[in-house]
Amino acid sequence: KVATPDITFLKDEELVEDEAETASSVLMLGKGSERLQTAADGDEITVIVRTTPFHAEGGGQLGDTGFIVGPMGKVEVHNTKRLPEGTVYHIGTVIEGSISEGDDVTLEVDTARRAAMARNHTATHLLHAALKKVLGEHVNQAGSLVTPDYLRFDFTHFSPVTQEELDQIEALVNEEILKATDLAIAEMSMEEAKAKGAMALFGDKYGDVVRVVEVPGFSVELCGGSHVGNTAFISSFRLTSEAGIGSGVRRIEAITGRAALDAAKQDRLTIERMASELKTKAPQIEERLHQVLAEAKETAKELEQIRKEVSAAGAADIIAGKVMVGDVEFVGAAVKASSIDELRDLADMGLDKLNGSGVVLVGAAMGDDKVNFVCKVSKDVVAKGAKAGNIVKAAAQVAGGNGGGRPDMAQAGGKEPAKLMEALKAGGEALKSMLQ
Repeated sequence: KVATPDITFLKDEELVEDEAETASSVLMLGKGSERLQTAADGDEITVIVRTTPFHAEGGGQLGDTGFIVGPMGKVEVHNTKRLPEGTVYHIGTVIEGSISEGDDVTLEVDTARRAAMARNHTATHLLHAALKKVLGEHVNQAGSLVTPDYLRFDFTHFSPVTQEELDQIEALVNEEILKATDLAIAEMSMEEAKAKGAMALFGDKYGDVVRVVEVPGFSVELCGGSHVGNTAFISSFRLTSEAGIGSGVRRIEAITGRAALDAAKQDRLTIERMASELKTKAPQIEERLHQVLAEAKETAKELEQIRKEVSAAGAADIIAGKVMVGDVEFVGAAVKASSIDELRDLADMGLDKLNGSGVVLVGAAMGDDKVNFVCKVSKDVVAKGAKAGNIVKAAAQVAGGNGGGRPDMAQAGGKEPAKLMEALKAGGEALKSMLQ
């Protein structure tokens, strides 16, 4: 909130809002709560003029921006707001020369920005009506934001909106745009507005006389914001996201006009690039994509089978170095593995090769400063007192790490791959002490 000076001295002035006006005079300049006679280059100020074409922030719509140009200087308007009692004020920075109270000025609204917001604001009304038609009359506005770039609409609804429903909502709005319907905008009493079925917008306060914005046959709302004269000026409407933001409240974001056209163009270019990568034409891209995914899935299955066969061969090599610890067959082997999952598979296959009875401890260096261990102990050997968690812990501690797990399966990691063989030996010693 921007502080403004006391404006009670303006009570007898007739302040006018007229979006077609370009000439006015400065009634007040302020800097914070201080009233100024003159503001100089670089000053951040508030300005009140006799007649303004700038729309104030409200109803979820951002305020207009542009320029106020006087005989001695220029103010860039960053935002336009309304004081609680209704007076419109402009927030800006003096970017050239100076401006003084009493100056006759020319007012230049950024009309391209306003037009973009008008498209998004009218589209917000169409979206609200479409939501009620598709989801039900329980839908009510719970907040909104209208910017030049996009619109955001929060509404009451107790479940995610399905893709089918989103498609219906988007289609309904675009149908209204294609109908090229003239908007009917009029001021009337609140009683008349209610009789027309006008919906009040979230967060707005209304007096006895209200402004009603109607898209005949589709939407009627109370609104003080800027709108297009005909739905066709929206050009096109596109939903970009839908998500829950709280209990029973959903949020939709959408784009219109040039932004929607640009997004469609980017989609087309993306599809064309994908088609080129897939060596096909855009219309056949879905068919080709399914084909590539099926081929990739088949290749992955073949690679997995090869990996298992290689691992099985490796498992045979692993148990070639088995030794007897008491009456238990023990394998402590350094292997090559790229992941802990692969290491577990090798331990499983090694135990299978021991006919399901014995202890397998495998370790693999995975980089310059990482070594992993997995230990598997058959149930009959667990019954003799062997514990995989203690075995793997003994090995890992030698390699600068730690770990543990269940009596029948455990894994651990260390930081010193160079001590891998020494660690495996320590695991065997740990088993020996358990079986004594």
